[in-house]
Amino acid sequence: MLDLDTLYREHAADVSRWVKRLWGARDAEDLLHEVFLVVQRRLPEFRAESSARTWLYAITLRVVSSRRRQARLRRLLLLRATPELQEERSPAASPLGSAVREETASMVYAVLEKLSERDRTLLISFELEGLPASELTVALGISETNLWVSLHRARTRFRNAYWKRFGRQLGV
Repeated sequence: MLDLDTLYREHAADVSRWVKRLWGARDAEDLLHEVFLVVQRRLPEFRAESSARTWLYAITLRVVSSRRRQARLRRLLLLRATPELQEERSPAASPLGSAVREETASMVYAVLEKLSERDRTLLISFELEGLPASELTVALGISETNLWVSLHRARTRFRNAYWKRFGRQLGV
């Protein structure tokens, strides 16, 4: 039987990395603890049909997705209340330095923010995080065929959104 302390010790670094990839560095520690609060509540329901790592990843996806919805709603309400802030809050791809890597990451995440939750999750999980297809299908509850089709479509939408936003090919 798994216990919360063991899960935290063995997987907190992974969950923290996932949160940072899916959400960003801001509030990452809060989200990490939020994930483990859900784990604590749901631990008696864990049936070991998948690995603990896959189960934790699925919970992380749901927690981050919920936080994104909340943040979007807050931004929408704030912008409706004060339209003059809209220009200040528009997502700009202005990196904190001149390093090419930071600039590229900023551009990629700016495009990822515009994609649907599903596309963003697929691309970050598979492309950036390197989660194996077998674990991703379990975490998302989809077939492997559906995963590959969805991933192909997400990549296409990403390329199109990148082209539309920056007017040039992605320099990868």
